[in-house]
Amino acid sequence: MTTATTMETLSARLKSGTWDLHQKAESQPFQKSLVKGEVSRAGYAAWLGQMLLVHRVLESRLRELAERDGRVASVVTSEQHQEPYLVADLAALGADAAGAAALPATADLIRTIEEAAEREPIRLLGFHYVLEGSNNGNAFIARAIRSALGLEPGAGDRYLDPYGPRQREVWSAFKTQIDAQGFEDAEQRAMVEAARDMFEGVSAMSVDMSRELAAG
Repeated sequence: MTTATTMETLSARLKSGTWDLHQKAESQPFQKSLVKGEVSRAGYAAWLGQMLLVHRVLESRLRELAERDGRVASVVTSEQHQEPYLVADLAALGADAAGAAALPATADLIRTIEEAAEREPIRLLGFHYVLEGSNNGNAFIARAIRSALGLEPGAGDRYLDPYGPRQREVWSAFKTQIDAQGFEDAEQRAMVEAARDMFEGVSAMSVDMSRELAAG
């Protein structure tokens, strides 16, 4: 008998399997401050620094996995690697990318990514799905941040808006590719679990960011 789960595409399964944590991540006070453009220049740069540390590890591991798994190479393109944009954004803000030090929640998330890469590498696609999907909402945040901090498009906001008017097209292509690879059910479940871990990690990072900024 065909079940509802097997009828669901992987991209739809990732969305439905993480929706509760997606909502939780977006409800964090720090995330709300980004959406409203109420974050300071220093706070924005500090957040970019934390995201740089996460992307650097994840994208390095994804490149390694893509070299030995053609399915991953088909899904993850070089354009999706956000580390260069984060480095450029920090430079535009006058911040030192090399000086970013992981907050506790960031360090925990990085450990989760590294452990997954060693134990069950296909989980990396679940982590990546969350960060790639976040670009859909990040484009709106970019507009608020530009207005609040007086940034010119492309100077300090590339991470938030990497694809510009092509966002919908790029996201649609990503979902088409991940759905087309024929991942086994166990692999899909592992990706959903990893995506949930990423949402939990981002929520925890937001809490740490709020504490860090409040402490001055």
